[in-house]
Amino acid sequence: MSYRNHQSSLEHRRVLTLAREYRNEGYDVTVYPQAAELPEPLSKCPLDLIVKGADKVIAIEVRTRESLTLNGFEDLRRMTEKIKEIPDWIFELVVTNPRKSQHDP
Repeated sequence: MSYRNHQSSLEHRRVLTLAREYRNEGYDVTVYPQAAELPEPLSKCPLDLIVKGADKVIAIEVRTRESLTLNGFEDLRRMTEKIKEIPDWIFELVVTNPRKSQHDP
């Protein structure tokens, strides 16, 4: 398992943390799902996590503030529109940023 080429190590660590948290809550989690693991409308979406529960599926994308502006919002808009079309699926955007040390102003 490796993180996507355009994803930072901070984003990757957050993906792994989220996966562990959802698994601990009893969800079935797929990290960096392949196209074959996704419904057809999402097969070209580079999602970070798919979290399956009894009555819903959560598609999760993890970004830093920098990658939000670097990658633009168009890909997020495209993903959310496609996910809205799939019954019982919801989209979550997780924004993560480095913790500031106590020495930072």
